[in-house]
Amino acid sequence: MDFAQLYGQFDLTPEGSIILMAVSLGIFLIFLVIFGIRISQSIKDSALNNGKINQYLAAVPADRIGTVSAIYENTRKHLSGAIILCIIGGVFGFQRIYLGKRKSAMAMLIFFWTGVPAVISLFDIVNMPRIVSEFNLGVIESLYNQLAAPEIDNH
Repeated sequence: MDFAQLYGQFDLTPEGSIILMAVSLGIFLIFLVIFGIRISQSIKDSALNNGKINQYLAAVPADRIGTVSAIYENTRKHLSGAIILCIIGGVFGFQRIYLGKRKSAMAMLIFFWTGVPAVISLFDIVNMPRIVSEFNLGVIESLYNQLAAPEIDNH
């Protein structure tokens, strides 16, 4: 089977090639706009979560701020690290292991050969600011509730 038989249904004249290129570029631009909107929303959500994190830190009593801050700094995740892991090993779920999502990381590792985890990792990159800030918000909420929440006197 030669090229003409395999791709005979496509118009490979110069005009047909231009049309095919234009359609491909249009589809690419649509995906780019969708990803841009999604990244923008993820950054807005991240900013809201970071504001909540700052509120929790501001509410920690002065005698416990050192302990809470030290544990938080050692436990929180960094956006740059998560993005690098997603770029380097996103198809294997490295970013999910980093963020403590071991079950979904295992599923990505098992099915990496299908290509589906590659698509998922693209969405992970786009949503990473929100995902990391949600993780960090959960860390500070837990620390605040365990170490810094005001004691309730039940007398």
